[in-house]
Amino acid sequence: MTQLSQDQLDFFGENGYLVLENLFSSAEVKKLQREADYILELILNSSLMHQRLSGRLDWRQTSQGIQNVRKIQPINDLSLAFTNAIADERIVSPLRQIMGEEPVLMEEKLNYKQPLTEQVRGLPIKEMDDYFPVHNDWAYYAAQNYPQSVLSSALLLDDCTADNGPLRTWPGSHKEHLAHDSMENGLEVKPELIDHQGGNDMLAPAGSFMIFHVLTVHNSRPNTSGRPRRLMIYSHYPESFKMPFDVRNSPTRLREAPWEREYMRAQQRGDYQDTFKAPTYL
Repeated sequence: MTQLSQDQLDFFGENGYLVLENLFSSAEVKKLQREADYILELILNSSLMHQRLSGRLDWRQTSQGIQNVRKIQPINDLSLAFTNAIADERIVSPLRQIMGEEPVLMEEKLNYKQPLTEQVRGLPIKEMDDYFPVHNDWAYYAAQNYPQSVLSSALLLDDCTADNGPLRTWPGSHKEHLAHDSMENGLEVKPELIDHQGGNDMLAPAGSFMIFHVLTVHNSRPNTSGRPRRLMIYSHYPESFKMPFDVRNSPTRLREAPWEREYMRAQQRGDYQDTFKAPTYL
């Protein structure tokens, strides 16, 4: 169990974020990295077999011509390891302390920011870089009237470094909601309300855990490292809000599961051989 000190709670209250370094061991991180590779192979091979882009997959071809898997969402129904990770008290306990009641998982996604070393052909892909715009998460949740007491968090599967597009936050920006504009890449805080070139990069080793308020403004720049920068992103709401179970992600799970199961059955029968393998990096 992770017990936050009063100093840590005060820091979160003032800045709207907190970094807990090395919460998971290197062995635990390596297991989750293998799971991330498994999910990547499952989603891309299923898409290739059906010649249909999975609704879970967000991938881009960057301005440099590199195919980059930006995120896969949702993923917990595909991996017991990730399901168990988010239920771990090392994660749940600090969320509970900050929230003041039981946190309930609302959404999960794996932000890969992973460049592919070989071109995957035959599937539609967006011509766009892999960055995430300057935004807060509540800008997306407001339409469903979700509470502003939601906590977002990130479990680092890779080291976050200055060149791999780490999460960047604007300290203290959680104290009021800032209006957003719609743009091609999502929602973005109106540029006159905050310095888009400001913020602090959240640099931390793999196995660390970051917590940030749903109103905390954040983004990430393109990953220029040539290696993946995988963050498991979660959102939790307070139990007293009594939202329907899995209301955000269940439509995607139900829509995609038949395609994935048919792919796995074809693979087991020997009717389909995988053509995509998760890349390795020097």
